[in-house]
Amino acid sequence: MKPPMVKKDAAGEFDNQDSLIDLVKRCQDGDSNAMETVYNHYKSPLFNLAYRFAKNYAASKDLLQDIFINIFSHIDGLRTPEAFNGWLYRVAINSCISFVRQKRKVHEVSLDEIENTICAEDVHSPMRQQLEEAVGTLPIKQKTVFLLHDVQGFTHAEIAGMTRLTEGTSKSQLFKARMKIRNYLRSKL
Repeated sequence: MKPPMVKKDAAGEFDNQDSLIDLVKRCQDGDSNAMETVYNHYKSPLFNLAYRFAKNYAASKDLLQDIFINIFSHIDGLRTPEAFNGWLYRVAINSCISFVRQKRKVHEVSLDEIENTICAEDVHSPMRQQLEEAVGTLPIKQKTVFLLHDVQGFTHAEIAGMTRLTEGTSKSQLFKARMKIRNYLRSKL
């Protein structure tokens, strides 16, 4: 049986908060179709987030699996389904940070292996590779804020809710991250 579809708008967001709340409540009740819908909706952005922390395709797939295991095993503890999106990204970020702490050094794979997963940009671009290297040198807070804001498109208010930072701290971490990236790239020219 195919899971019931939840309407999403062109940006990939749910049509209205009520449909997302209903979906979350169904997940909390153990509805596997609702869980599948959540998985299908969030797997791509969460994989991209995981990859940016893990820098390894296979590790990112494992990390994505761990993220969803954490999400579905702890969804009962979510008291306000309205806060699901922020909560989901908080779980994902915590999983990514735990991964980075456990595995400081990971074996990187060729970007060719993830060409179709990340985006349609030219993955062979030397500038892109240097940018990824620059992001990899950032401290974890700066890296997290940079990836959530500049790559994933979250606002500082949303980032504050996900990371337990204030909006001001989020803004300053983003500023510092951009400065470090800019300086790193200038040193490579």
